[in-house]
Amino acid sequence: MARRSSLSTGDIARHCQVTPATVVNWIKAGKLKVYSTPGGQYRMEVKAFIDFLNENKFPVPEELAPASERRILVIDDDEDILKLAAESLEEYMPNAVIETSSDGYDGLLKIGSFKPHAIVLDLMMPRVDGAEVCRRLRGNAETKNVFIIAVSGLSADNELVRKVKRIGVDDFFTKPLKYEEVAKSLKRLLKVSS
Repeated sequence: MARRSSLSTGDIARHCQVTPATVVNWIKAGKLKVYSTPGGQYRMEVKAFIDFLNENKFPVPEELAPASERRILVIDDDEDILKLAAESLEEYMPNAVIETSSDGYDGLLKIGSFKPHAIVLDLMMPRVDGAEVCRRLRGNAETKNVFIIAVSGLSADNELVRKVKRIGVDDFFTKPLKYEEVAKSLKRLLKVSS
């Protein structure tokens, strides 16, 4: 199927789950960068629409996402690690969309809207730990095929690490992380060329 280069107000409304009238209000307010056809219809370039979706935290529909773009969610309760992980993965994977979450509970909520292709998941977190996040992802038909890279300060022979490996993670790294290695694993799993 050929990728479309522009969208109508109806297309935009459908993707954002709002009415066409709301889209026209966004246009009048200057929130959407559109142009008019000779017939007076509004159109928006797909790239500009994807930028709008990302800026406003809307999920990008699969049919509009560039084939090379992958969504990666990093879940860790250490804010410094989250910041470093996001910056490092953006450097090694510039076409990826990186989101972060500071605990397992928030991460599970974000998975529903962000729909990541892969998750870098800390195992030791308060409220909902990494093992429970893995169990829920693998037990849900919509998320069972999401790639999971588990990370932990625990050794590979720790019981919690063995438990998540049994549940089904795609890779495991011990902290402190070498983000170049994590990025290589993500590229391999997501079939993204370097």
